[in-house]
Amino acid sequence: MGSAPNIIDRLIHQWNDLTEDTAEQHRVQNWSAADPRLRGAQTLHDIENLARGPITERTDELFRALLDKAALTGPEGELASRTVLQLMIGRVIHTSRAMTGYIGDADERTQLAVVAMYDAIRTCPPGKDRYLTPRLAWTAHHTAMNLAKVGSREIPTAGVGLERTTDDAPAPHPSEELARLLTWSVAESVLSSDEATLLAHRYGDESPGRASWVSIADPRTVADRAGVSPAAMRQRCSRAARRLAAASSRYLDQGTH
Repeated sequence: MGSAPNIIDRLIHQWNDLTEDTAEQHRVQNWSAADPRLRGAQTLHDIENLARGPITERTDELFRALLDKAALTGPEGELASRTVLQLMIGRVIHTSRAMTGYIGDADERTQLAVVAMYDAIRTCPPGKDRYLTPRLAWTAHHTAMNLAKVGSREIPTAGVGLERTTDDAPAPHPSEELARLLTWSVAESVLSSDEATLLAHRYGDESPGRASWVSIADPRTVADRAGVSPAAMRQRCSRAARRLAAASSRYLDQGTH
């Protein structure tokens, strides 16, 4: 028996299915007809080809158009988000490798890198229209590395949950953002409460007995807590994270932040 496909393999397989989906190709054709920034893109493969090569104004136009559509609800937003992820898959792999010193499990690293990239796609400010690919790459890398690093140290959470009232207030800790996202995911039936709890334990649990967050918990501890094997726990986390990521455009539309 061969080894089970890793997350990148599964994403590529999913992308190949999307490129063969007639309904999705019609959606791209409608984008191209309605948005000059996507002219020349009749298929998802066309979008990939337009995104290749040096970063130019045309590249930024393409990504800005996709990011604008990623902010929409429903299938259109989900396809746009998934397309941007595919265009940034090389940076996801780079970020995953960069976390090797903090997270030993390759699938765990890549899963975190994927979620961080979706978060960067979801939160990219609408007014930004230049150097979008390096911006997405850096933002996702920064988020993922922060979460990976706090696996080996604890971050005080003084003020977590309090409303931010000034523009210069410090950004929320990534685990705080995760808590908000997971709360929304259960309310909107994106995830079950058990799935959300599992992700919270794995990526943003509070340390017992003290006000601090730890992230990337020990897989065996999380698996024992869930009553499953570490392999089953990682598989459940992976499925839940992909479902959560696919609904990211809906989260943005809720005006949660």
